[in-house]
Amino acid sequence: MPTETGEAGWVSEAHEFSMAELAELSGLSATELHELVEFGAVAPLRPEATPWVFGGHCLVTVRTAFRLRQSFELEPHGIALAMALLQRVSDLEAQLQHLQARLPQPTV
Repeated sequence: MPTETGEAGWVSEAHEFSMAELAELSGLSATELHELVEFGAVAPLRPEATPWVFGGHCLVTVRTAFRLRQSFELEPHGIALAMALLQRVSDLEAQLQHLQARLPQPTV
């Protein structure tokens, strides 16, 4: 599903990307993507299969990885760590919202 510059499109979880497509759409090299897989920052749909195929959600992940690399000049291991921490923050925010929704609402 490569798109030309300036062309917008919807990506769903059902979309699948090859390593080359994901590299092209993210700005990362295939080597960097391979290292991100090794460090657990992104996972192919079937890790045992070759070539690897990635789900639609991975596009957001690898674009975030690209921005982290560009902004902070991180190595792939640093990118994986930063992404794990960002995911943990997101999980904690969701848990906090869930718990806050369970609190009784003050009466005015």
